[in-house]
Amino acid sequence: MQTAFLPRSFFLLTITCFLSVSFAASGQAGSYRQMVRVYEDNDIIKLLGAPSDKGYTNGTRLDYYYVRDSLRSFPGRWMPKAGPNAIHTVGLSLMQIMYTPEDIRTTEPDVTDWPYTGALFAVYSLHSANPVKKYSLRTEVVGGVMGKASLAEQLQTFVHRHIGSPRPMGWDKQYPADVLLNLNLGLEKMLWQYRSWLDVVGGGQLMAGTMMNGADLYGQVRVGLMQPYFSGLTGRYARPFGQKRGLQCYFILRPQLEWVVYDAVLDGGVFSGRSDYYAGNPQTARINHGISRQLDLGIVLGYGFASLSFTQRIMPRTIDGFPHQRLGNLSLHIAW
Repeated sequence: MQTAFLPRSFFLLTITCFLSVSFAASGQAGSYRQMVRVYEDNDIIKLLGAPSDKGYTNGTRLDYYYVRDSLRSFPGRWMPKAGPNAIHTVGLSLMQIMYTPEDIRTTEPDVTDWPYTGALFAVYSLHSANPVKKYSLRTEVVGGVMGKASLAEQLQTFVHRHIGSPRPMGWDKQYPADVLLNLNLGLEKMLWQYRSWLDVVGGGQLMAGTMMNGADLYGQVRVGLMQPYFSGLTGRYARPFGQKRGLQCYFILRPQLEWVVYDAVLDGGVFSGRSDYYAGNPQTARINHGISRQLDLGIVLGYGFASLSFTQRIMPRTIDGFPHQRLGNLSLHIAW
């Protein structure tokens, strides 16, 4: 979004919340069984390259996680578990994403550029971590919509109006409404660990449905003051005050290979396809499929039950003829 106002405001807000909850809760002890995450992707929150407002320009997400000792109700009981010693964390999430072309001022968008498209979806997830055997299983059930019902046009127009940025003029050409349903399965395993301040994890994910079909493989290196990786999802971002050293500060390096067969948000929905404006033009940009690379560099800073993370992401080439896109992510985690 074409100004530094939004990320600066978000950054100041998250810093204020982080400091407030940390000092307010100093002296509390015990293990945390619930956590909220506020998550913001934006192509202006980045360290590499000039600020921009194009391609995958914004992603906003809210997550609520809670630990369950047993999973007897549907759908949790049929989701894969990481053995009898596993720590089960259920997630309820809501996310909106949007793509726009580089020039948002024109009413006739360049069809060789990124399209106007967006999605709004909910996620029910189970993260099952085994702290003894040091591996985890993740299952996600995704359901949502794309097109006008995603409210991407309304959000971007509202934000641009209030921060003095140019109004996006091409949303009437966005992809039509369609249904998004997906099942994603992930696995992570500890590959190597040196004491408590360095670990290397390998992971992968399979995705199938009307939203995205594909797979990814990645490696992850963490170094610094941190909780054990497989001590449960909340433990990665929150350390009870009763434990030795309430501070967490660690760096993350995560290279990834991604294989995408189909991405509804960019390819068009299974039932409705692309809008006539894009589908009817032979010069419309080709979406890159096949194997691509991604790199995440991040830092997590936490004290007690609150933490703030920043990630610089170099994304795969999604549009033929365009370079890798760079964007940043800010996430605030609060556990109790």
